[in-house]
Amino acid sequence: MRFIECDVVVVGAGPAGSVAARAAAENGADVVILEEHRDVGQPVHCAEGLSLNGIKDAGVEPVPAIVSQEITRARVYAPNRSFVELTSTDWKGYNLNRDAFDRALAENAVKAGAELLSSTRATSVVKDDDAITGVKASDGAENIRVKSKVVIGADGHVSIVRRTAGLSRWFPDVVTLAQFRLGGLSLEEPDVNDFLFGRNIAPGGYAWVFPKSQSVANVGLGVRRIHTAPPIDYLKRFVDSDPMFKGAKVLLVNGGICPVSGTLEKIVDNGLMLVGDAAGQLITMTGAGVHSGVAAGKIAGEVAAEAVKEGDVSSTRLSEYVNRFNEYWGKRIRDSRKVVEMLDRFSDDDLNTLATIITNDDVLNLANGTAVARTLTKIVARAPLKIIRLISDYIRG
Repeated sequence: MRFIECDVVVVGAGPAGSVAARAAAENGADVVILEEHRDVGQPVHCAEGLSLNGIKDAGVEPVPAIVSQEITRARVYAPNRSFVELTSTDWKGYNLNRDAFDRALAENAVKAGAELLSSTRATSVVKDDDAITGVKASDGAENIRVKSKVVIGADGHVSIVRRTAGLSRWFPDVVTLAQFRLGGLSLEEPDVNDFLFGRNIAPGGYAWVFPKSQSVANVGLGVRRIHTAPPIDYLKRFVDSDPMFKGAKVLLVNGGICPVSGTLEKIVDNGLMLVGDAAGQLITMTGAGVHSGVAAGKIAGEVAAEAVKEGDVSSTRLSEYVNRFNEYWGKRIRDSRKVVEMLDRFSDDDLNTLATIITNDDVLNLANGTAVARTLTKIVARAPLKIIRLISDYIRG
């Protein structure tokens, strides 16, 4: 048995975990990161899109190693293939190389003073009375006991930390994902990300085409609740049905689970904080979780370091993290979830109708969970009666 002692142990070296570790180390904490995989950033389970603001908030720049394609516009397709084109003068996006992005964040954490232990899998938290005081782990050769003042669980939706700490075992609602990385394409507009809705394509979710270059794109979809087949079956059908993908070569197959029920009710306990997917901190309308996870990690790392200095790592003290996160991201996530629940009531015909009256700004607000009530009020002013009825419950709520 190997014993390690530190102020803060972070489980998981994804974006949320690495940013948390960096922030804690920069604020004076002795930090250890446990990453179950040998190589940070592998395997990739992501469509890889991120805004410039998200990249910079993570503490890196959009250099060629980290980004593969600049994105200037997006198109959101209704089931009948009509679309709304999304543009913004104050927004720039990129499709990432997620493996390189994640490695850069972990390297920044190490440069700040954190110790990274790869190929090291946490197996449970350690409890003393009513407090979490560390984690048990294994690197395959020996068992490891990490004693810490704060544990930050950044270990994804299946989170060993969350489950062994006695918090939520699972999420009320998830999207199941499948994705191909396709090569051999000849994309006319590689600077455009496409989002496609429709029950035949991706029931309960949507499909996406995120170019990594003119010849390579991530093509995937997510399904939930009303699907009748695995997501890979819908994905194969989608790719086979579109001439754009004719002759394409499958370079990579991946997928996963995306929690879309919103932030869990309890993400802090005595000596414990959850960040990122482990906490359900995704924008539920889009499933986007990198930027919100980075924001959560930075706040959690700062609060953890300060709490250690003060000698108070109680849930009450650590709840400063929750309060600060909720000031901006919490409302966005909650409002985004309400949009998901509202759109669950829409048939494909309703979505086709909505596409005729919705604007660029409307889509951006609804997708991102910003100014949602005001946006829906504006839509109602120009909507036919059936759409008004579908939206009215949300506005009254």
